[in-house]
Formats: sequence, structure tokens, C-alpha cells
Amino acid sequence: MADRMDALLVSRLGDSALLADGRPVFGAFASPFVGADIGGGSRGGTVKLGSVINADAVLEPTFTARVVDVIGVKKDDFLTIDLPAELGGGLYKVVRFRPDGAGMVDVVLSVNNERTDDIT
Repeated sequence: MADRMDALLVSRLGDSALLADGRPVFGAFASPFVGADIGGGSRGGTVKLGSVINADAVLEPTFTARVVDVIGVKKDDFLTIDLPAELGGGLYKVVRFRPDGAGMVDVVLSVNNERTDDIT
């Protein structure tokens, strides 16, 4: 019963993503830079990220999903977050997994920096 409830909640409330093998999956995408104004100082009452951030404590983007939904996904696979670019959507590379021990896992991501054009 709890598994069905988890699946229903994640599919209704979660963000959509596409796994490297083409399977759709739902989960919660979080990126520390979405909505952040990167730079130093503050202007007009707005605090910029660069003035308050501790570089050692920067969180990586994550996609939290049910463990059963990401079976077969491995380090260095690609995952496409189905959100507009301004909300952090796009192609990411899987860095590692942080399971919570209760059926959910944080899939830690990195931005895909591979060049697709030929360098001559």
C-alpha cells in the first residue's frame, strides 16, 4: 500500500525526467543555482549569491526518486530533466547516489560539459 501511495505522489507532484535508456521517471529536482543571482555585493535590498555563499558548502544538483524507478542507472549515465532551462532543465550526468534507506535516493548530478562540435 505504501509503495502505491509513494508512486502516486511522486508521479503527481514530481518533476519529469528521461533516463538514458529512454524510460521516463518522476522525482524532485533541486539545483542550488536556480533563482540565484550570482555575483558580489547587494543592490536594492537583493543579496547576491556570491556575497553569502560558502564555496565549500555548495550543493550539487540532485534528482530525488524512488529507488525502484532508477534501477539500472549508473554513474556517468545521462539524465534529462524535463523543465524549462531557467528552472534548471536540461541534460545532466550522474555523479553518484545517496540512498536514504527508506526507498528514496538522491541521484547527484553534474552539468553536462561535453563538447559536441568538432575541434579542429
